[in-house]
Amino acid sequence: MADTRRRKHTIEPDHYTVLAPIPPFVDVILQSNQINPQEFAIIEGLAMSYPNDPRMIKMVRKAGDASAKVPYLLNYGETPQSILEILREVAAPHVASLKKLPHALQATIHTLLSINMVPTGCEKYGIPALLEINRIQQEMTETLRGMMVGRKLAQEFHDSDVKALKLLDEKWSKIREDSLAWPFIQSLPEKSQMQYIPKYYEENLVAVREICVLVDSPYAKELKELTPSVLQNPLPFDEPAPVTGSADWLLRVVGKIGRHFTRAMLEIINRHLEEERIHPSSHDFDRINYEAQEALRLFDERNP
Repeated sequence: MADTRRRKHTIEPDHYTVLAPIPPFVDVILQSNQINPQEFAIIEGLAMSYPNDPRMIKMVRKAGDASAKVPYLLNYGETPQSILEILREVAAPHVASLKKLPHALQATIHTLLSINMVPTGCEKYGIPALLEINRIQQEMTETLRGMMVGRKLAQEFHDSDVKALKLLDEKWSKIREDSLAWPFIQSLPEKSQMQYIPKYYEENLVAVREICVLVDSPYAKELKELTPSVLQNPLPFDEPAPVTGSADWLLRVVGKIGRHFTRAMLEIINRHLEEERIHPSSHDFDRINYEAQEALRLFDERNP
């Protein structure tokens, strides 16, 4: 059991990490959708409007939880096994629902979550698969947020990460100037907050890169102690990889879809499908793909 009362939880903004990853699945959406600079700016605005700081999840994963779901369940008296049992219960209905999907859609979801790619020959299932993954991630997160209520250690962990990022942002300008280890100050981003860097070819978006600065979570030791080995990042050498399609596998990988820019694109598509009264589970894959293209076009027209 983690005991924070005997530990000091310090925030060290000088010990920062610069990340510049490529958000997953954006390329899958772009394969069938053309997005110009104006449309990118609108999608970026939606991504930036979400209340939770996207760096929070990155701090959790950096602290050793690949799933980014353990912090919701932190509490005095919990153990890695008790937390894993709760998480498996949360994942169980989604594992069952995935097994009922058409085989090609299942294969697409499995491949997307495992290696971020759509299997050859399954291109028309790409968008429907992302919509299903997004639904699972959102429902699991909502369930866990409900379970977080009353968990003192979970709230302490969350509050400390918020405080750490706020302190970093306040001091970043000075830290950046004093970072002599970098050969050029231009090598460091001007802002520590999340930024989205687009790449265009002939005025069409072809890729997006994220860049941000974060610090270590002050409660990283408690998180590491309470993270089940099967969910640890990286996976311990003596821990077998979860079986694809299992609850443990889903817990580890489904959070990829939660990245803000990807989430914003899928939210636009989902809103349009709701307006057209098309449910993603209808399995009318050609119609879903067509309406996904319409969604981004119409969203731009309504948000000039």
